[in-house]
Amino acid sequence: MELTGLQIFKYLPGAKKAEGTNCKKCGCPTCMAYALKLAKKQIGIEKCPHIPDELKEKFSEASKIQQYEIKLSNELVTGGETVMFRHDKTFVNKTVIAIHLDSDDADFDTKLEKIKNYHIERIGETFKVDAIYLTGTNKDLARKKIQNENIAVIPDDSLYSIAKGNNIEELEQESKRLLEQGQKSIILELAYDNKSTAEIAEQLTYIRRAAIIKRYEPLTYPVMVKLPQNMDNLQACAVASLLVCRYANIVVLNDFNEALLTTLFTLRQNIYTNPQKPLQVEAKIYEFNEPDRNAPVLLTTNFALTYFAVAGELESLPCGSYLVVTPSDGMSVLTAWSADKFTADLVAKSVKDFELAKKVDTRSIIIPGLLSHMKDELQEAMPEWNIVTGTIEACQIPEFLKSRESL
Repeated sequence: MELTGLQIFKYLPGAKKAEGTNCKKCGCPTCMAYALKLAKKQIGIEKCPHIPDELKEKFSEASKIQQYEIKLSNELVTGGETVMFRHDKTFVNKTVIAIHLDSDDADFDTKLEKIKNYHIERIGETFKVDAIYLTGTNKDLARKKIQNENIAVIPDDSLYSIAKGNNIEELEQESKRLLEQGQKSIILELAYDNKSTAEIAEQLTYIRRAAIIKRYEPLTYPVMVKLPQNMDNLQACAVASLLVCRYANIVVLNDFNEALLTTLFTLRQNIYTNPQKPLQVEAKIYEFNEPDRNAPVLLTTNFALTYFAVAGELESLPCGSYLVVTPSDGMSVLTAWSADKFTADLVAKSVKDFELAKKVDTRSIIIPGLLSHMKDELQEAMPEWNIVTGTIEACQIPEFLKSRESL
């Protein structure tokens, strides 16, 4: 476990009122300031001349790498995790989703073409297949074709070594053997065959705990799991979803299936967002489908999920529209309102600062249905605008706007 500032401070002269208390030789005004900086790795432990040996040992142990980060290509890395649970801090590198391709397959080029052409966009991010797990006897030619598409190839002996094992003991032994040979970049390939999904999840948890908590070097490397060949797409979806949630750094699917991939990317995006940093978009006026001066104007917060839900509906309309996105620290509509991040004064200020009146001749602003109780308050803050209560769900927006046109 990493040492906190208070845990470090207990070993320093300042905590014991001993000689050297707040001596400033480390460059910090107090022992507490030094302890806090040391905990954040903003200063070296050697800066303090009074560090006891016990703290040096504890700090050395706490400073060990918890999970090595392995480079799979110029742009793709895996591993590097530091916590067991994302709410403790955050997960770092997203689970790599790979597809198994046989270089001897007569349909290899066709399958590769489907993989390279597949991509989806969700909440401002574009997702594609991360890597190809390559087998067969014609790998050299296949590797060239894949690398030209900027997709990582697994395995790649030039970047890392693979430690294979049917169980944890075998993985440990193979990892130790590679370490003794001087290998430092290692991927642990845990075999799935002849195991239940529960057993795989248990073994992955054991490996992650050994890496994160015990910092046991033979298991401090990313783990790859390849799904069995006999799984259908529904089974593969359920198992791969579990593996993404339960510590697999690389998941290898046997077949290319758009529905399966879209499901996994959606799940993965939700898990690998930083819980300490809300997803948000820039607060401004967004324009859709080249709106004219009489286009409808809608209002929402800068929470990314809300924005992209509304934006998706507005993009599908045959007419143009404006969307005023107010600054709300990435909070959803009701959360922002309850935290005083979406008030009448703030909305009025945003509308004024964004110079909305110069863009449109219409003087109606449609607010989210969840904020209908704010209508009078908003109307008072913006008397020159007509405040209209809109829909609760984004999917209801097209029908709502259509009904307003017919009035």
